[in-house]
Amino acid sequence: MSSSRHSQRPALSLIELLAVVAILGALAAIIVPRITVASGSAREAVCQHNCKHINTAVDRYALDNDGTFPTDISDINTVYYFPEGIPVCPVSGSAYALNSTTHHVDGHPTTHP
Repeated sequence: MSSSRHSQRPALSLIELLAVVAILGALAAIIVPRITVASGSAREAVCQHNCKHINTAVDRYALDNDGTFPTDISDINTVYYFPEGIPVCPVSGSAYALNSTTHHVDGHPTTHP
């Protein structure tokens, strides 16, 4: 003898389901822009760190070469100064360039928005 019982669980109505979807959409609209801004700020911080790292390598190059600064960033692209190669800007993907007057990286590559 088999008895066919249907469970009497309450189900979600269409309106309740739409309300849940609307709430999730609103949360996504609030959270996604904040994540994008945070990742942009992180890239900017990495870019600043890269500039400091390159400028330190330029100063070390000058100390190693009797005060002569590199004329181009490729002069310090050696395993001694940058074992993994000279970093590029994480924001634009552009290579950094040395200022011909100060012999240092002044900041972002000129292709930044």
